[in-house]
Amino acid sequence: MSKLVALDLKMIVTIVDGGTGQDVVDFSKEAGAVGGTILHGRGSGVHDTGKFFGLEIQPEKDIVLTLVPDELELDVMETIGKGIKIGKPGNGVCFSVDIAKAMGMTSIKTFGETKTMDELNS
Repeated sequence: MSKLVALDLKMIVTIVDGGTGQDVVDFSKEAGAVGGTILHGRGSGVHDTGKFFGLEIQPEKDIVLTLVPDELELDVMETIGKGIKIGKPGNGVCFSVDIAKAMGMTSIKTFGETKTMDELNS
């Protein structure tokens, strides 16, 4: 059996303070997304540096990746933005990236248009 490939998705990338990534996933689910992936990183922006007893502190960040069908993109981004109060400086950043093809998601049939790998190769 040929693998299913989802076409024309959006990947919403949200970068927030460490420990708040799960909130982003919850907000995205509230707007219709299936879930998300939380990655951990370190901030290096103007709001992210400080010193404690002479040692430089680089705060932890959560990077949340959320794949959604094109028609859910704006609703999910708006719900995340309201939920994390993105208008307040230092509360995070959220942007989307076009994804032409993706495979491997267990809920791939919920992602709009799908084709098999055989169909794409012919």
